[in-house]
Amino acid sequence: MKHRKLAAVAAAVTLVAAAVGCSTDKGTGSTSGTGGKATIDTLNMTASAAAPTFVKNWNRFSPADKKSPAANLLYEPLLRINHLAAKKPEPWLAESYEWSADGKTLTFKLRKDVKWSDGTPLTAKDVKFTFEAPKSNPKLTQNSLGFKTISTPDDHTVVVTYDDVAYQKLAAYGDERIVPEHIWSKQNLETWTNPEPVGSGPAKLAKFSPQQITFDWREDYWNGKSKGVKHINIKPFADPQVGKAMMLNGQLDWSTMSWQDADKQFVAKNPKTNHYWTYSTGGDEGLNFNTAKPPLDDVHVRRALYAAIDPEKLLKLNVTGQTPTNATGFDAKVYGDLLAPEYKDKPHTQDLAAAKAELAKASYKLDANGNLSKAGKSYPLTMKPVVEYSNWSAWGLGLAEQWRTGLGLNVKVVPTPEDQLWGQMAKGDYNIALDWQAGGNTPWAGYDSVLNSANTAPLGEEASTNYTRWQDKATDELLAKWRVTNDEAKQKEYATALQKIVVDNVPFAPLFTAAWFIEVNSTRWSGWPDPANAEYVPHSLLGPETILTIQNLTPAK
Repeated sequence: MKHRKLAAVAAAVTLVAAAVGCSTDKGTGSTSGTGGKATIDTLNMTASAAAPTFVKNWNRFSPADKKSPAANLLYEPLLRINHLAAKKPEPWLAESYEWSADGKTLTFKLRKDVKWSDGTPLTAKDVKFTFEAPKSNPKLTQNSLGFKTISTPDDHTVVVTYDDVAYQKLAAYGDERIVPEHIWSKQNLETWTNPEPVGSGPAKLAKFSPQQITFDWREDYWNGKSKGVKHINIKPFADPQVGKAMMLNGQLDWSTMSWQDADKQFVAKNPKTNHYWTYSTGGDEGLNFNTAKPPLDDVHVRRALYAAIDPEKLLKLNVTGQTPTNATGFDAKVYGDLLAPEYKDKPHTQDLAAAKAELAKASYKLDANGNLSKAGKSYPLTMKPVVEYSNWSAWGLGLAEQWRTGLGLNVKVVPTPEDQLWGQMAKGDYNIALDWQAGGNTPWAGYDSVLNSANTAPLGEEASTNYTRWQDKATDELLAKWRVTNDEAKQKEYATALQKIVVDNVPFAPLFTAAWFIEVNSTRWSGWPDPANAEYVPHSLLGPETILTIQNLTPAK
């Protein structure tokens, strides 16, 4: 990413606003009848990636590339995923759920007090329609539920059946937002844009323009009134630098962007009101090793590369607020007791003696040019970060320097455009690459995606998610056992065994906690959760978490 001085960008924001009519309203609302003091009732926030303007399309099934932001304030899921407690599913629109003894039937009991914003009650018919609608047209955005049948015995019961044990599917219901059947069933879901959205959530559309969207908080929202927010302005920003300037000049109360040196560039400007927090997603950012390609098919080479890395020094090259993580990829703050004790409080640290010892055991030897070679053939290594990610690009150069000075090993850094790198990894066209690992709605899903041999493919063919091309019978068997049990003790047993496989074999090398980045200017609003006392993650794209964050804000005194 290109970095410009924030002072210059702040000046540019004014020009942008003048050019496109972007509102600079700080949402102070109306004045009271006594003393003319402004009433604080409007929250200004971002709810999308960088974009100069908005389009009007709240059709969640639409195949269109561009959609309207903040759909998670309009449409809600059956379950809330508790991202601070091992991603445990908790009731939301559903007041309860229950599995059959064989794990193939899932029954939801819906709340009876939920109404759409047009006053119509939400019923099981809405849920059934939402889950079945994508099947009508392969061009529509598909869900990941993978069910066999859905039935609705009554207005507040939904029964979903599967062909196989489906415990690991439960968390997917935290992503699927329910829509009103009485409106959507009458539309062509491929072309309709849903310009006047009717939702179960707290937001009701008040105004729309390409430069700003305004929602009103519903007085009849089923989960209660807000403590202070009556109106929500969603604002666009042309690029991250513009968004940062908007946070600094008070145009935004809340945003979610990665911000290099935010402590200096944002927090230090006003430590009392400017906050920059990172919340762990549960997984990690680290290195994919292509285990199907020499010399990374040798476990000793992978161990040597990993042991030679000092994550603390890398983080100083581009300060984002992240911290080193442990060798399993699972973050202890999220997964707690699921993490084996021997890894729980032990972030990865550099061990050059171990790195050199592992390299000495490898079947590949270091030649005079700093490349690994075997049987007279040289195997130069490359490392690919996403070129648009300034932190990854900086860390890539830092990694190459650590390998050079620590092991005498030359690794060429090849910054690669984001729209190319994932495809290259999928086909195995890389040696080492920065990526996210161990993420997902459940810990099982986090490991299954990167370790299951069913998710990989031969070099040159496209793997679905297992880009390291790790193939191991014991790994697959443990993942299969974990998938079909609902016994927490068994889940921990299988998780612990898989963690040991990851640590011993290093198919990927966890470096830093994968994080959500949160910026808050609390000049006008109080009640923000921070990592020290949070019960939910204050991120603008996490559905119920977003709603809870806004609902509990109060005007600053």
